[in-house]
Amino acid sequence: MGLISTHHRLICAPLGTITAKRSVAATMTTRNPSTSTPLRIVWVVISLAFVVLSVRVAFGATPKIVTDFSNSIALSLAFGGLVLLTHYLGLLSLGQGALVGVGAYAALHAVNDFGAPVIWMPLAGLLAGTLVGAIVAIPSLRLPKAYLALLTLSLAVAYPIILKQVDGNLPILLHGEFVAPSWTGIAENDEHIWELFLVAIYASAALFLVQGLLRGPIGRAFIASRDEPEAARAFGVPVYRLRLYGVALSGGMAGLAGGLLMIPTNFNDFTHYPEELSIKMFALAIAFGGSRLISSVPAALILIFLPVWLIDRNWVVEYGWVGLFKSEGFIYAALLLATAYLTRGKGFMHLSERRKRRNIEKSVTANRGASLVADQLMALENRLNQIEGFVGEPPDISSRQEPTD
Repeated sequence: MGLISTHHRLICAPLGTITAKRSVAATMTTRNPSTSTPLRIVWVVISLAFVVLSVRVAFGATPKIVTDFSNSIALSLAFGGLVLLTHYLGLLSLGQGALVGVGAYAALHAVNDFGAPVIWMPLAGLLAGTLVGAIVAIPSLRLPKAYLALLTLSLAVAYPIILKQVDGNLPILLHGEFVAPSWTGIAENDEHIWELFLVAIYASAALFLVQGLLRGPIGRAFIASRDEPEAARAFGVPVYRLRLYGVALSGGMAGLAGGLLMIPTNFNDFTHYPEELSIKMFALAIAFGGSRLISSVPAALILIFLPVWLIDRNWVVEYGWVGLFKSEGFIYAALLLATAYLTRGKGFMHLSERRKRRNIEKSVTANRGASLVADQLMALENRLNQIEGFVGEPPDISSRQEPTD
């Protein structure tokens, strides 16, 4: 009994430590590795570099470049809505450009017709985009996923026609000005700098809030409804309602982007939102796909600055095979082919996340090994308890003694 008890103590002493490590390992599997200190430092450095670039562009570039940069920052919200649909919900939208136009129309007329302050007019675009996104999603989400793509494509085709009938052939000017406050030190004729800062503040706040929302239980519920909708329903997740909220949120982000476009542009026109805009946005969202909304920034920069770059080099006027290779459409097609072959359709931003997933797999493998060892030791402890209890029982010798009298 002494030998068994000694062995029991030797095994049980480290057992509590191993069991505690197993619980920590289980916690590590649910922890998001993107919150690790090195990765946080990397993202802080990238954010600071982008802020420095924005300030340098604002004060050093021409007003035309500053306006284009403001437009790209605004459209990053619309691309963020596409990332939400494709990555978190597994849905396709071919009408994001039309939702941007809806937000721009609502923001402009909120100022012109209802006298809303120009500083708050992007919120009108947010509300309009959310409403139209929900209206489109209500019938389509009860059908196969392809119907959402078809309905949004129909919206992309119909919207410029509707806007032309409502507002006419001529551009509609915004009845408001964005005058920088005196404490900013920005001159009155440099309003494009103040407009850039306004757009950046709105876009940064929206991306930060939505990314935080997606990193929590709502984001995990989105992914569960995408991968295993039936299992999600079995666990009480309202899949249809969740997808409806996701599409409405994506539409709201596009509408907010449209409202922000009115800040540097100051006028609206039906020619700004052709159906090919939605196709280009969808192609770029697929090419730069990833689980982070930050992947929307390079897509928006390419959408705005690629045509400017081609025009500056007079590539758009060349004909023949050379003109084909230098055309915007060919570049988009080549980008999609490269996405299909190099990333298997997951997007170039996915390459930066591959290493993170490998680390997760290694951590899961190590945690499974530790869990297996701990389970075996627990079984051994139970067995030793049984043996110790059996050996420790005092023998009943009274029944073996014969009566002497």
